[in-house]
Amino acid sequence: MSPLQLANFSINFVFQPMFGKTGELLAVECLSRITANHQGTAISPEFFFQNVTPAMSIDILKAQIALIESYRDWFIRHNVIVTVNIDDKSLDFVNAHYLSEGHPFAGFIHFEVNESSDSLVPEPNQAPVFHKQRTFWLDDFGSGLSGFSAFFDNQFRYIKIDRFLFWNFMSKPGGSQLMGALLNFFSLNNCNVVVEGIETDQHEKWLSEMPYYALQGKLWKELTIEELCCAA
Repeated sequence: MSPLQLANFSINFVFQPMFGKTGELLAVECLSRITANHQGTAISPEFFFQNVTPAMSIDILKAQIALIESYRDWFIRHNVIVTVNIDDKSLDFVNAHYLSEGHPFAGFIHFEVNESSDSLVPEPNQAPVFHKQRTFWLDDFGSGLSGFSAFFDNQFRYIKIDRFLFWNFMSKPGGSQLMGALLNFFSLNNCNVVVEGIETDQHEKWLSEMPYYALQGKLWKELTIEELCCAA
């Protein structure tokens, strides 16, 4: 399949909130919402980013960063982390341009690395790419790929539990004990865990006694940058 052309699509950025135990806004994830110009139909971000070139992926990342940068003071003042998804196409660019010592984004902008990333599997005799770097989060933990190997090799400080793993635990007898044990394990290893896939009040209630860092999902509205900064 030929690479997609950015000119054929409209891309808008929205922010999905992550709320802590007492309802405080701890972080937001910057997400791309994509529409095909000739059809006016929504396009799956997963499909879209699998079919763009590395240069296009970096261009979109730069646009996200520029938007976030324009609200830098708000994020710092409210102590809210912003996460942005990166893939193997954009990892080298992020390392070269956004992770230098003393960079103005340090502390409030972090990058999510999907569990399917090839970068999570180090080359022989090489150190893990993300070892103990707080600016990187492991996304979609439990999606059936690198799993605990990625966690132990890189010692991520933030992990996001895959929504399908959460839903699977919730649907099974004894699932609450399994989920509780998983979250307790991460808590004991000084890891902040975000549970994705929170879509109902029942989802939130089921997790209420467990040691998570934050919850994220369609239970809460996605916000434009203007709505976010006016809401808090």
